Amino acid sequence: MSMQGINLLMCGQLGTGCTEIAQIISSRMKIPVFNTEKLLHHLAADLELSFTQLATKATSGEVELDESLSSLVSGFIRDKHIEKIIIEGRTAFMVLLEPATLKVLLIAPEYVRAYHIAQRRDISYERAQEATRVSDDDRAQLVRRLWKVDWLDPSLYDLIINTGAWSYEQAADIIEKALRNRSSAKEV
Repeated sequence: MSMQGINLLMCGQLGTGCTEIAQIISSRMKIPVFNTEKLLHHLAADLELSFTQLATKATSGEVELDESLSSLVSGFIRDKHIEKIIIEGRTAFMVLLEPATLKVLLIAPEYVRAYHIAQRRDISYERAQEATRVSDDDRAQLVRRLWKVDWLDPSLYDLIINTGAWSYEQAADIIEKALRNRSSAKEV
């Protein structure tokens, strides 16, 4: 089975394990993962700026980060030399309506997400709850501004997984199987 032309968009609510699950799939399938942090470093290099200089220009409004990142990741998807790519987290929403082999949305109850964020960032549960709410609002506004759609509309995704009900390994298994099935179906 050829795995050529795989593009996996892993969208998710903050705290659903998007980064961890993407890394599991990446290590199993040998597909590079791109997220906001990695793309910001690419953008800084493209603009011949340090990461700190890029942050300063973004804060001052000289560089519009969302549009720049969206353009950069769209370029990766269309680049014929990049045959396989996983785009995860907030960045995946920037290319939500672009063609992809598989579009996944990870969701979980707020208490599960807040607990995960509190542990990962070493902050209080209450601060983590607030972070999830702020992130949900930010993602909703981003997708509405870029695509004029509701980010939680299930029809935008091929697969939706509640990571409050599945372990990250199990979620990765489900996604990997769907990705392999979708990829082999494209070959017919």
